[in-house]
Amino acid sequence: MMIRDSIQKQGETLFRYRGYVFLFLVPAIIFALQDSEWIEIRYGDFVDDIFDWFCFGISASGVALRMATVGFVPRRTSGRNTRKGQVADELNATGMYSIVRHPLYLANGIILTGFLLATGSLWLTVVGLLACCLLYERVACAEEAFLVRRFGERYLNWAKITPAFFPRLSLWTPSQRAFSWRSVLKREYQTVFGTIVAFTFVDYVEDLLALGRLELEYETTALLVCAAALFLLVRYLHKHTRVLHVAGR
Repeated sequence: MMIRDSIQKQGETLFRYRGYVFLFLVPAIIFALQDSEWIEIRYGDFVDDIFDWFCFGISASGVALRMATVGFVPRRTSGRNTRKGQVADELNATGMYSIVRHPLYLANGIILTGFLLATGSLWLTVVGLLACCLLYERVACAEEAFLVRRFGERYLNWAKITPAFFPRLSLWTPSQRAFSWRSVLKREYQTVFGTIVAFTFVDYVEDLLALGRLELEYETTALLVCAAALFLLVRYLHKHTRVLHVAGR
């Protein structure tokens, strides 16, 4: 098998399970967190808190990028897949897709960057980002092969001028669709909750390893409780009502 074909085949498999791939980093994260309090020890609580919120801000910007992307896209596009594989009823080429071919993967990389930095471990950040690059290189390869088959010359012409992962702002073309907050809530509530849980996990494990006991900080716990309440509310609305339904989204 050609190397290109092998990468594409790996990408097709990873595409289905891309939401779970990074779980393999959990043992490494726990190991790295044993020395994560060095910022607080060296510079104090205030600097440590500023750094934590800075890292959270990086991840939040990634979440915002995902929202800015999915708020305009139609249904059955933009990373949607089934058990049988990828689906794409339309080619997204406006909005965020006018400046970068894979805005959702870029957003995921930004979210992961903030989270890894929050561990205070340089080696884990490097390893995690390398794993991210390897994953999305393969997933993007498989996705683009599918889109070439699906849209042919139209996709190739768009891909020639649109960068894969590094946005070119000069190419911006606004979407003809209106932004839909209901669509964003329906498709991104899990991302928001997952991001907050990840940062809470780091905060709690840091204290557990450093102090030998679980210390529930007010800000972290309050954020987690609010996120959990929002998650349950939106999930109920999504699964049992049509409040978040938007025609064609």
